[in-house]
Amino acid sequence: MKRKIVSIMAAALIFTASASVCSVTADAVSVSSTVTNVNSKVCTASFKGKSFEQTVFFPEAMLSSNKKYPVVVWGNGTGATSSIYNELLSKISAGGYIVVANNDRFCGSGASESASVDFIIAENKKTSSIFYKKVDVDNIGAGGHSQGGKSAVNAALRNSNIDCVFNVAGISTQREASKLTVPTFFTAGTNDLIVPSVIWVKPAYNKCKAPAVYASLKNGFHLTCCDSPAVYAEYALDWFDAFLKHDDTAKSVFLNGGKLSKDSRWVNYASKNF
Repeated sequence: MKRKIVSIMAAALIFTASASVCSVTADAVSVSSTVTNVNSKVCTASFKGKSFEQTVFFPEAMLSSNKKYPVVVWGNGTGATSSIYNELLSKISAGGYIVVANNDRFCGSGASESASVDFIIAENKKTSSIFYKKVDVDNIGAGGHSQGGKSAVNAALRNSNIDCVFNVAGISTQREASKLTVPTFFTAGTNDLIVPSVIWVKPAYNKCKAPAVYASLKNGFHLTCCDSPAVYAEYALDWFDAFLKHDDTAKSVFLNGGKLSKDSRWVNYASKNF
């Protein structure tokens, strides 16, 4: 068993998602003319500073639009960078979000994910940035996987600009979860041997005093959100639509008797404090 778990962890470090998107560099005058359709057209922008590196996913339509887009910041699993989540984050962005993914490989404290919030708010004020006046700074969510799920929780504790949390197989402690004040969706996988829900995810949900939802993906492994992310993207969009776009129909998905509670792909659904 120990050897199997180590093998799975090694896979987590080397897996690379296949989704392709167009790339631009920080403060570029224009983006590449090559744009790949990922449910809708999505681009990425790369930013490198002295103490951070960000990959930002955004709808191509943003470049010619005057509208403001809500934001999702993202934290990575242990030893990983945002590249293994390209497909998942592209799908979220295609739903009308600016997704700021830092490349911190050990982000559990939430400091780097909180810094992503500050970064994109600053870009919104910078006239030279492609995100100038394009950011809905009043609607920002945090997401993350594994250690990144812990990061998302801790970022929400650090940064009052974060309005909700999407936690995928997170390793948040019960103490951290008990301090949450924003709606949080705790997800797990029934076949996850790296972060067993009974040890990490469900106890964190149980201690959370904020509005919260829990569900475990049937036959889901620790890396399912990387190699088969469609089901996670579906509910991530519902979650962020509910709390960042204030969509009552999306919110109803998570209520007892709603879509999630009836979805046979998920088991052990629970919700509270809505």
